[in-house]
Amino acid sequence: MLGLIIEQPDRGFGVERRLGERFSSARFSYSTAYNALYRLEKDGLVRLVDEDTYEVTPEGSQRFRAWLRAPTSMPVLREELHAKIALCEPRDLPRLIDVVHTEELACISELDGIRERVLAEQREATVRATVDEDWTRLMDRGVVHGEAAFWGGRIAQLGQLRNYLEELRDEAERRALREHRREDGRARRAG
Repeated sequence: MLGLIIEQPDRGFGVERRLGERFSSARFSYSTAYNALYRLEKDGLVRLVDEDTYEVTPEGSQRFRAWLRAPTSMPVLREELHAKIALCEPRDLPRLIDVVHTEELACISELDGIRERVLAEQREATVRATVDEDWTRLMDRGVVHGEAAFWGGRIAQLGQLRNYLEELRDEAERRALREHRREDGRARRAG
């Protein structure tokens, strides 16, 4: 948020719109920018310069630069899908495979949208030379390519996971069939 306001002081609605445009894959909720602006103002990192336009304070600029130059934190190792897989039983596998496949399709859709943005950017780039582009566009291009790589990797990961779960499902079905035959054999011998 601070970076967006440093780029251009703006009203809450403008910041919200730019947040959605620049970080569309994050799918921030409608109130994200307004809540962040409230907290940033309360912490003295932004201020209102007229009725509803925000600008960054010197403290906010300093905080942003410190954040920008700091190393990033490690990614979270567990997510909801991983927890579901870790805790599932054989009978849950068919539904879990559907869940993984649905997420895989959603990621493909996200990647398709990013690819469309890349193609549009490439068409537009033929009209102007890179040296004439503003810095924001150049950095946005880097973000888009990074997002494409992320979603491509996520799709590959989900495809491998789905294949593995399908193999496990088939193995669970074979085991259940063997167990059922054993029980039938025991029942016949006992009967």
